[in-house]
Amino acid sequence: MNIAICDDDKNHREDLHSIIKCCDILREDAAIFEYPSGSALIEGHVENRHDIIFLDIQMDGMNGLETAHEIRSGDRDAIIIFLTGHEQHVMQSFRIEPFDYIVKPADEYRISDVLNRALRKYNDLHYIVDFKCGNDVHTLDVVDIVYIESYKRKLKVVTANPDETDYEIHGKLDNYDKQLQKYGFLRCHHSFLINMRYIKVIENTQIKTKTGHSVHMSTRKKQICLQSFNTFITKYKVR
Repeated sequence: MNIAICDDDKNHREDLHSIIKCCDILREDAAIFEYPSGSALIEGHVENRHDIIFLDIQMDGMNGLETAHEIRSGDRDAIIIFLTGHEQHVMQSFRIEPFDYIVKPADEYRISDVLNRALRKYNDLHYIVDFKCGNDVHTLDVVDIVYIESYKRKLKVVTANPDETDYEIHGKLDNYDKQLQKYGFLRCHHSFLINMRYIKVIENTQIKTKTGHSVHMSTRKKQICLQSFNTFITKYKVR
C-alpha cells in the first residue's frame, strides 16, 4: 500500500506523516511518500501509484483541485482525502469525488478516523478472489480482472496484465456474479461477467474494453447494462 501526502508546507507534511505512521490501524506494508507540490505528486503517482492520497487544496502553482482532477482523469480508484484550512473550499472539491476532507489543523483522532475508513475502502477495492486452476490455488485482486467468460463447462478469467496468461478454472459463473456485483462487475450476457472499470465503449451488442478485448452483450440485457454502466461512470466521472 502506498500513501501520499501532498502539501507545500513542509511542517504540515511532516506532522501528518508522523500521525499516520503512529496509527495502530496502519498496515505494516504501507509506504508513505511526501510531495511539496501538485506536479511532484502527479509525477510520483505515475511511478508509485498511490492508493490513499492526502492532498492540500491551497498550494502555490498547481492547486489541490487541479492536481486531483489530473489524477482522477487516469485513476478512478485512488482514495483522495483533501486537506484545507477553510471549509468553504469543500464544496468546490465535490466534483472530484473525494473520499473525505480534513480541516487543518486536524487532531490525531480525526486523522485516524478518516484513515481507518479509507483503509476499509481500500480493502473493498482490493477484494481477493481465490480459485483453483488444476492442482494450484490462485488469488487475484478484483481490480485486476477484466472479465470472466463461461464456456464448455469451464470459466476463463481474463486479467489486465498483458504478461499474465488467462486462467482456466472450474466453476459456475452464477457464483462469481453474486460474489462480484458489489465490486463493479456486470453480467452483460449469460456467458460473460465484465468489470465495468475496463469498459471503453458499448456498441450494439459488443462491449470493447480498455485492454483491447471484445465481450458479447445480450440484446435483452442491453438497457439494463447501459443503465448500470451509466450509474457506475457517474459515480467516478470528473466534471
